[in-house]
Amino acid sequence: MKIVYVLLSDLVCGGHIIVLQHASRLANRGHDVSICILDESIAANPKSFSWFPDFNCSVVHPKDFPDAVDICVATFWDTVIQVLKFPANHKVYFVQSDETRFYDDPIIKNWVVLTYLCNIHYMTEAKWIAKWLRDYFGHQAAYIPNALDPSIIYPDKPIAEKRKDKLRILVEGTIDSPFKRVKEAVEASQGLGCEIWCVSNGGKPSPEWQIDRFFHKVDFNQMKNIYSSCDILVKLSSVEGFFGPPLEMMACGGVCVVSDVTGYDEYIKDEYNALVIPNGDVNLARQALNRLINDKNLYKYLQENGQLTAESMEWETSINKLESFFQNISAHPPRFHVKAEKIETIRQILANHYSLTQLKPEVINSHNLSKLESIIVNYLRKIKQKLPFSLRLKVKRTLKKILKK
Repeated sequence: MKIVYVLLSDLVCGGHIIVLQHASRLANRGHDVSICILDESIAANPKSFSWFPDFNCSVVHPKDFPDAVDICVATFWDTVIQVLKFPANHKVYFVQSDETRFYDDPIIKNWVVLTYLCNIHYMTEAKWIAKWLRDYFGHQAAYIPNALDPSIIYPDKPIAEKRKDKLRILVEGTIDSPFKRVKEAVEASQGLGCEIWCVSNGGKPSPEWQIDRFFHKVDFNQMKNIYSSCDILVKLSSVEGFFGPPLEMMACGGVCVVSDVTGYDEYIKDEYNALVIPNGDVNLARQALNRLINDKNLYKYLQENGQLTAESMEWETSINKLESFFQNISAHPPRFHVKAEKIETIRQILANHYSLTQLKPEVINSHNLSKLESIIVNYLRKIKQKLPFSLRLKVKRTLKKILKK
């Protein structure tokens, strides 16, 4: 099969790591796999992803999109419109979270929702996302679980030897993203007599944080050395799809304190292979850390079970499912899907509507709807939990303007 995964950039992040695992492993099975990178300021060259070990798939820009592509995969909401435009036989959206939760801006939130309404194929990495796509949008998404690559993540030479007089805590996450709750993880870790390291691919720590060592935009193949240097990982995210760092820390012999964020239960069991904190509560996280500091038997128990968990999650089973999913799609005629231009038009309507509500909220009213408008509104009503009623009113007014011309 000829397969193209579409990425916005070459950013080092968990979502891209999973995409590159898919691409590399499918290529190793003989498929023609490329990465299409939408940011044309980034070189269309495998070296752009040199941070991912042994990556050697073709990398192209949209203007050089390959011919006769069987499967084209969107990997983030802002890649979907471009994927709809590309000349591929089948379109797939790899959904790695409820991406509306990444934003506070209501316009962007609704733009994201529109990408879940396309009549294309959907796949995901977590059971909770599969259920959410089914319950809210009626999609039967393929479930392709994430795994661990033991050739990349394994116990390795530490950057600094672990200390005998105190434990070393690692806080990992993008500081610039509030939902990663790096600040809260640092707060929970301070004042316990532990050394604290922090690693982030975006943002710098506040001077007020009591950080002993900070790592910024680390190559993925160096993370094993950081994990191997630390005793405990603290990750208190409020938004995740499937978070990889706790699994990676387990593989390198560490113990994790995590929030009960969506997707944690894909592989984490409280009191078995990690300590799970409801809502990422800082005080409870501090209590959990004190338990690990003072109870060596508990630490060893969680450590041993964490390593067993990591060993059980291997990629080949997941790639078997992914390959079968793509083969099944390719065996059928292309599915009709909404045109990208339609999505762009609705996006503009949404932006205009919110601008109008800010400038002239008094014009928002409840006139009677025409038959055509009613059809559109009834369709939107089916997804009213995601799209506000005000959108339907804006659609009504827009259609009236069109009909008057």
